[in-house]
Amino acid sequence: MKQAIIILLALVWTAGQAQVKCHIEGHLKDKTQGMTVIVCPVGVDLHSSDNFVKAKADADGHFALDVESDKMCLYTAFLEEQYQHGSWRYGNFLVENKATVKLLFDDNKWKVTSGGREQMLKVKMDAEAEKLYLGRMKEISKQAEKVILPLVEELQKQGKNPEEDSLLMARNKVYDDEYKKLYDAYRVWESEYYKAHPMLYALYDLANDMRNYARDVEGLDYGKLMRRCLDTYHTTYENFRPKDPVHNLIRMHEAAWNLKPGKPYIDYQVRDTDGKLVAVSSLMKDKVVLVDLWASWCGPCRQHSKDMIPLYEKYKDKGFTVLAIAAERSAEDMQKAVEKDGYPWPSLLELNQENNIWEKNAGGNCMFLVDRDGTILSTSNDAKELEPLICKALGLPEMQTYDYKAEAELNHIEPQDPSKPFTDFSVVYQGKTTRLSDYVGRGQYVLVDFWASWCEPCLKETPNLIAAYEKYKGKGLQVLGVAVSDKPTHTESAIKELGITYPQIINSQRIAIEAYKFNGIPYILLFDPEGNIIVRNLRGEELKAKLAEIFEE
Repeated sequence: MKQAIIILLALVWTAGQAQVKCHIEGHLKDKTQGMTVIVCPVGVDLHSSDNFVKAKADADGHFALDVESDKMCLYTAFLEEQYQHGSWRYGNFLVENKATVKLLFDDNKWKVTSGGREQMLKVKMDAEAEKLYLGRMKEISKQAEKVILPLVEELQKQGKNPEEDSLLMARNKVYDDEYKKLYDAYRVWESEYYKAHPMLYALYDLANDMRNYARDVEGLDYGKLMRRCLDTYHTTYENFRPKDPVHNLIRMHEAAWNLKPGKPYIDYQVRDTDGKLVAVSSLMKDKVVLVDLWASWCGPCRQHSKDMIPLYEKYKDKGFTVLAIAAERSAEDMQKAVEKDGYPWPSLLELNQENNIWEKNAGGNCMFLVDRDGTILSTSNDAKELEPLICKALGLPEMQTYDYKAEAELNHIEPQDPSKPFTDFSVVYQGKTTRLSDYVGRGQYVLVDFWASWCEPCLKETPNLIAAYEKYKGKGLQVLGVAVSDKPTHTESAIKELGITYPQIINSQRIAIEAYKFNGIPYILLFDPEGNIIVRNLRGEELKAKLAEIFEE
């Protein structure tokens, strides 16, 4: 393994007084979700930046803290405890000089009740939105929870999947459709309000929305939302407060949104291996370059990066290279990841979001294949998809590669067989068809684990499944893994790394999800010898107890 080149240039902090000083205080009326409040600029990633402050609320839920910034900007508040669990509610507000911002957290929601002059224009707007849309939306949510939740809990007690109850799903859809209709109307109203009542908050809100929408996400029409933001900006706000630095942020997000195949790749500042700030374009001359924006703390990034190692070794002497830029809070974190994963290319360091490189590239955790003339050839992070494009750009014969996605198109749910009490499905991988019925309903108890290599909870549950398989396989238990929404190469790597010895159905993609209608993974089912589902969503101690009950009684 070649040693990674890592040069960290010491950051020189210039002493100077902050231009904006803002006091923030609030009340956690709902103290069940946590007691530690974090406040930071919108867009700051706590994994790669220490630009945040936090305060512990007192026993009554009151907290206070002060923020200093070099300019007015949009900040966000959230609970550290929720953040650590991976799902958090937040409230955004403007930090204005000599202002006091007051926040309220109640019913698991944040509300800005007071702030500086610009913030109060948004508070007034929110009050109107509450009367017209938001209040009714809250009523629908509470009504749906009151009606639907007890039915869901009852079905789960019976060992049934609520999503397989067509009547329940139809009732839930009524609430969903009514809520979505109101939400869509609210977003249109919001755009029109911003146009009719120009305010500085709108500029920062547009910048925040554009940051979120700049990257295409499968299944979400971010393009429509982005175009709405751009329409509002260019028709009303392009010349509003033109000296405010938020305009530069908006232009940056608009440029990031245009990072698509056929478009030119952007130029920006990055520290080279000598620690000097240089234009990224100067590091890409006369090469076909894969720009890899990754981080030590980003599991999917690292898996995609490892996939590129064979491509790099194969084409590095033919005019291809990888330009890797890691977003980190310390050089040591990057060094450890490089050594563990064995990247053979130099890795540059973006420390504490110094140059906003991830923001400029639509949020990071992405790759851009760039031709010698600077044109983006692909934004895929799939090595199998990239190799033919690399060959073509280098003027080499195109490689015939295995297309797992084409095979996945052949996956299907089998017609209902009255002799089978379960839903069967077929999966095609490397020319071979495997069915769930190859394992289920064949005289053994079967634990079916729907999982993926990128799913941390899945990986944490795997040792329990391995232990169960080893303990009870001689007593009539089979364990079957079904990889969902996962690249086969990633699945196979995880199987090897985890030491899984029980059989796997690889490349199911979404067919298993469609067959058994689950939302999250790991999702573990226990089938009896005839193929009836005994228990759904078994994990941890419950899994151990249920198997002990069956095999040790």
